[in-house]
Amino acid sequence: MRLSNETRYPHPVLGPLTNDYNEGQFNVSFSAIENVESGAVTLNYQILLDELSISELVESGKAAIGCIVVCRDTYYNRLHKLSLTKGILEFQAGKLINKVTIRPVIWLNEATQKLNSPAIHEEFGSEILIFQGDIIAIDEQSTLNIGKAKLAALESIFELTQSPDLEEGRIEIKLDCEKISILLAPKTFKVINLLRGQDTHRSLVMSSIYLPAVMEILDQLRSNSGDYTDRRWYLPFIAKCDAKGIVLNENTPLLECAQALLEKPISKLEDIFSGESHES
Repeated sequence: MRLSNETRYPHPVLGPLTNDYNEGQFNVSFSAIENVESGAVTLNYQILLDELSISELVESGKAAIGCIVVCRDTYYNRLHKLSLTKGILEFQAGKLINKVTIRPVIWLNEATQKLNSPAIHEEFGSEILIFQGDIIAIDEQSTLNIGKAKLAALESIFELTQSPDLEEGRIEIKLDCEKISILLAPKTFKVINLLRGQDTHRSLVMSSIYLPAVMEILDQLRSNSGDYTDRRWYLPFIAKCDAKGIVLNENTPLLECAQALLEKPISKLEDIFSGESHES
């Protein structure tokens, strides 16, 4: 079953993706617990469904709540039934790894049913028939990142590279490598390497070099993500984005997201002065 935010239906569907209901909510939140030793995954979920007519259909068994779990790396694609309020889903080791998407839905179990709710938008009229398998509620897709890729230190996917042809004081980014190259002119390269080796000045390097670099990477990926999927740095970088809830599109706030990925490096600049005061 393939669903997207652009999918449209000939009948009213409850959820944040439509305006078919004047009131009522259907929302499912997920959190993952990973067993580091075994690789098994437990998904905890909580459901908010406060539209009375659909809630009654679910409670009577005439409709069912579920979620479509997809992991492209393991070719996992299954519809799981969910309880009405909360519960857990268990996955054996190897079933889910890296990027996992989850789409909550409610569908009709019976052959034919009449939707009857005062909350339905008037444009649908009073006689609304739905049929077995029809989706009657859908929530936004959740994305989780399972595995160790998201735990890699962000700096580990970068390398500082000396570029004799680059003007002093400028930096450039090269993405078509196994590691992301930050190109620096010789004098700048020497200074940055010196600062990077000093714990008290690490925040200065993160703020002045890595922060604009990450902004540039985010900008490139939201336009040309497919060009770099086979690079070794791509998976841990995207895993970090997923872990921070960063969605790459034309509306991505680059500065805000770069600061989140680097754990607000500017806030640590005061460490430089505190370190120097201890030395003096």
